[in-house]
Amino acid sequence: MAVTDALFTVALSVLLPPFLLVLVTVLVLASLGKSLGLRQKYVQFLLKVFEDGNRILVKKFGRQRLAQKEQQQAHEDEDEDEDEDEDEEDPSSTDVISRDKLILRPLLDKDNNERLDDTHEFGLGDCLDYIRTGMEAIVDDEVTKRFSAEELTSWNFLTRTNCQYEFISVRLTIFWVVGFILRYFLLLPLRILILIIGVVQMVVLTLILGLLPEGSVKRWMSKQVFLASFRIISRAFSGVITYHNRHNRPRSDGICVANHTTPVDCVVLACDSCYSYVGQRHGGFLGIFQRALSRASAHIWFERSESKDRYAVARRLREHVEDPEKLPILIFPEGTCINNTSVMQFKKGTFEVGGIIYPVAIKYDPRFGDAFWNSSRDSMVSYIYMMMTSWAIVCDVWYLPPMTRKEGESSIEFANRVKAEIARQGGLVDLVWDGGLKRSAPKKEWKEQYQQEFSRRLKVQNVNTVKKEEKTE
Repeated sequence: MAVTDALFTVALSVLLPPFLLVLVTVLVLASLGKSLGLRQKYVQFLLKVFEDGNRILVKKFGRQRLAQKEQQQAHEDEDEDEDEDEDEEDPSSTDVISRDKLILRPLLDKDNNERLDDTHEFGLGDCLDYIRTGMEAIVDDEVTKRFSAEELTSWNFLTRTNCQYEFISVRLTIFWVVGFILRYFLLLPLRILILIIGVVQMVVLTLILGLLPEGSVKRWMSKQVFLASFRIISRAFSGVITYHNRHNRPRSDGICVANHTTPVDCVVLACDSCYSYVGQRHGGFLGIFQRALSRASAHIWFERSESKDRYAVARRLREHVEDPEKLPILIFPEGTCINNTSVMQFKKGTFEVGGIIYPVAIKYDPRFGDAFWNSSRDSMVSYIYMMMTSWAIVCDVWYLPPMTRKEGESSIEFANRVKAEIARQGGLVDLVWDGGLKRSAPKKEWKEQYQQEFSRRLKVQNVNTVKKEEKTE
């Protein structure tokens, strides 16, 4: 026991001073918004390691594919007749699911009757396109796969896949073991300490700010506290954030809207500017943040289940936008987290308030860690643990030019226009579907719209057929 205690004391005396030095350096630089550039070098080094590791994977699997091809060639030599038939078919040119012609979407144009096919009477075969589209949606729909982890084109040495790549070769195993030790025994303890310090600092300082009277001094101090606290918290997951077009940053005369991938979106944006937040009221870890933020500045929290709150939220949004002394509002109109591949339907309420809309596009680099929060599967604590055991959270933020509602433009059209700009800038897929399908079934009204559309098409076809018969007679 004496020898063990002595070894532990020596190890502690050797490792503790550099550990504390790194911790203090990170906290001080984060509070001042400065950086030594080590995180960028760290990310560049990881990319080289990933390239080396995936080169081994390609080489390994390339040999397997070559062996499979040789076996297939030998099998083809045994049966030349079947060979010829298979050679005529090119599997790569056959698309099982094609989304080029989606016939189910109702046409909203006023003159859409002229687009309908009026050359034949209704037949049972007219339903086949609908059946095919429905079967395609069951096999591979555009919605549910947006609520699962983004697929990677290469392995990032994280054991969060079904394939055990780390055991393919000795070299890959060494890389993975070294990375495991680095992430779990060095980065994780350091990140936990940074997160605790950042949260405690925010809670304590906002408690003090809550005692101050409203005025310019409190607003200035709140901004400094928010920036310092969120920058420290961003270091808890080694955030490497690149901001583009900072001259378009949101101002207090409008609303900032952004695509939503993770609760960390708030931290990412708050490291560069201060915002007032609008969102669902939470308990637990997120509830601590919400209560701390509310003590220092004005924010809008609501219960999603209370329908009456919608009118109160809209009223409070208008009052907030009209007050030039308050911070710009930050809203995620999708209402739920999407997996960093697409942008789904924006809720129209945000775009009915009026004022200027400041669009922001956020795109995470999945090679270093999956930032998507699947709230239906993972709790907040398990999600934070997953983030802190990733390599880093790397992302780009684009501030887009401010947008206003055009004359005669509906709130839905305005929302879709803003969403399209965010999707274009972030390289995301622009989808019309509601993110609420993550937790609830499609609304009855949506089903009725498609039923009415199909019925209307049949009705127009029959009317046109009758008119042709009358002309013939």
